[in-house]
Amino acid sequence: MNLSPSVAQWAREWRGPMLRFALLHIQPREEAEDAVQDALAAILGTDPATLAQTDLKRYLFGILKHKITDRLRGKYRPEVGYSEAFADDLDNVLFNARGHWVDGVAPSVWRTPEDQLHTDQFFAVVDICVQKLPPKTARVFSMKEFLECDADEVCDTLGLSKADYWQCMSRARKQIQLCLHQNWFEGVTP
Repeated sequence: MNLSPSVAQWAREWRGPMLRFALLHIQPREEAEDAVQDALAAILGTDPATLAQTDLKRYLFGILKHKITDRLRGKYRPEVGYSEAFADDLDNVLFNARGHWVDGVAPSVWRTPEDQLHTDQFFAVVDICVQKLPPKTARVFSMKEFLECDADEVCDTLGLSKADYWQCMSRARKQIQLCLHQNWFEGVTP
């Protein structure tokens, strides 16, 4: 079966970002590649007229999210330990002994964030920030924010308690906020 030139080109363009996203959730690499391949294969059966009227990136990443979620449900067991996700000393880096923000780390006022959120460069920085998270913290955050799973589904899929889930989400948000402040908003002038 031949793909139309535009669909084939688009698939080549988005395979790398899709694989990075899948690798965040699925190991080994071969299994992540299979999920990406399954998502790419799904567009083969889609009516070209439908594809022409669709945001292809959103469509394909939506399919990939479902493929990843299905694989995660089958892969993880409740006995998975998440203690290493909390082994960092992030609170001591961000807050002083009295619980106040350390100078230079506190969130600053972000000017016109709506304008900045709509740029490809911003999302590239977000991707880098998520990739820097500890793997298990990144999985929890990504399942909640990117795969749009609710807290119960994340806990059931990854075998987490609610306390572990909220701890992962808190740490992920703090680390991503710090990363964005240092790598994006700090250099942006109002």
